[in-house]
Amino acid sequence: MAAKALRNLGPVRSGAVVGVVLAGGEGRRMGPGPLKPLRPLAGKPMIAHVVERLRPQVMDLVIVANDPDPAFQALNVAVVSDAPDIQQAARLEGRRLGPLAGILAGMEWALKHHPHSGWILTAPADVPFLPLDLTVRLCGLMHVPEPDVLMVRHGKRREHTLAIWSVKLAADLRRAILEEGMRRVETFAQRYAFEELVWPGNAAPFLNVNTPVELSEALARLEPVRSRSRR
Repeated sequence: MAAKALRNLGPVRSGAVVGVVLAGGEGRRMGPGPLKPLRPLAGKPMIAHVVERLRPQVMDLVIVANDPDPAFQALNVAVVSDAPDIQQAARLEGRRLGPLAGILAGMEWALKHHPHSGWILTAPADVPFLPLDLTVRLCGLMHVPEPDVLMVRHGKRREHTLAIWSVKLAADLRRAILEEGMRRVETFAQRYAFEELVWPGNAAPFLNVNTPVELSEALARLEPVRSRSRR
């Protein structure tokens, strides 16, 4: 009954958490066209769905993008890219450094703009059905002693980039990326106090849109909602 009431209330804001939308994926499986986060979905960019669902749940929001396309500015959200030394490391490797670099950029932005907020909540830009009660469920599991990293799991799948992170890990994360060549999110996270939230119900809210087929599936799920809103 409580969960039903929560859905009826819409997004629930919980605690001093800064939201970080990770929009740095290359999106190769999507094929030629705009950057994956900017692919049209039901009349607006896919990332707009993520921003609209996450923004009411957090104290502030930032988008981390390797390619800060001007179209991101229309979302009225701060947009940052990786720090110069992280970008240099990527150039030397000849490839992007993956989600850990985006998580670090989000941590460092939060530390600069919200120094009294101890946590960021990361979410990928390709999850347009992000739960409206995500932060309240995650923060409800933050207890004493608090974990440093709290990830979402649904079924057998752990969502490595859908997690709450303590910003006190920023310096360690920077060293791990630049000095150790750390690239795997889970490997870094499990160095610290690590827990997961097993999401109740099915995996529908966590559809990752990585291919044209999945984009069509997302559109099919949104069309009934659009039709009702036009009546």
